[in-house]
Formats: sequence, C-alpha cells, structure tokens
Amino acid sequence: MAAYNLRTFGMAGSIIGLAALAAWLGLAHSCDPETGEAVVAGRVTIAPALADQVRPTDVLFVMVKRPGSPRPVAATRIEHPQFPVAFELTNADVMVQGSELRGMVDVMARLDRDGQAGPAQAGDIEGRYAKNPTLPGGRDFEITLDSVKQ
Repeated sequence: MAAYNLRTFGMAGSIIGLAALAAWLGLAHSCDPETGEAVVAGRVTIAPALADQVRPTDVLFVMVKRPGSPRPVAATRIEHPQFPVAFELTNADVMVQGSELRGMVDVMARLDRDGQAGPAQAGDIEGRYAKNPTLPGGRDFEITLDSVKQ
C-alpha cells in the first residue's frame, strides 16, 4: 500500500511540475494576471503576401473553439479591420448563456468576404494561434491570417 501511495505522489508531482514549466514557458495561460478573469486577447495581422486582398467590406471574426469542435465558444466581429487589429474576448462574448472561457481552446481568426457568421467560404482568409490548443487567460495571442480557403 505504501509503494502505491509513493508512486501516486510522484506522478502528481510530475504533472504539477510539467504544468509549472508550461506556464513559465508561456505555453499555458489560466487567467489575466491583472483582473483574474478569463480573457483571450492579442493581435491579428495579415501575411504581407495577402495584404492586397483585403477589401473594405470584409469582416474579421476572432473565435475561440474547443479543440475538434466546429462551433465557437466565444467570438467577436470586427467591421472594416485595419491591420494589425487588437482583439479581446471575455466571458461576455460567449455564444451560449452559461458557458465560460475555460479549459483547452483553439484561438483562430477569419477575414470573411460575405460578413456572415458560419463556416468559412472559398476566398476567406484564415489564421490560427501557433500554440493551439491553449488555455484562456493571456493578452499575448498573436494570429497571422496566412491561408486562403479554397
């Protein structure tokens, strides 16, 4: 029985150590250090090769989804974006009442041609946070729009 308990404590200590290392390296977030709230904030840029494709009628959507899910947990809509664009998503931006920004998420953005929420259409320009999946709680999310939907 004692060996089992020591093994359990050793595994728990290893997990805690890995989580601490991930947080120290900036690979994980938990909450905004200033407010203590769940927030996903940062900046969206567009790849220089695609910058000339931005139209005045385009709409920028920044979304937070659960890994593997097609539906956003939270989203914001930015009309007539001028790049780079700052964004911030909080629990006020969740799509379903009672949901929260917590747990592992994917952060992504889409420059949408028709301005309609929904799946990406041909010609939309997309980008993702390079360290997806991640945890909410940071203000340093950098997304580059670099992929044109075919």
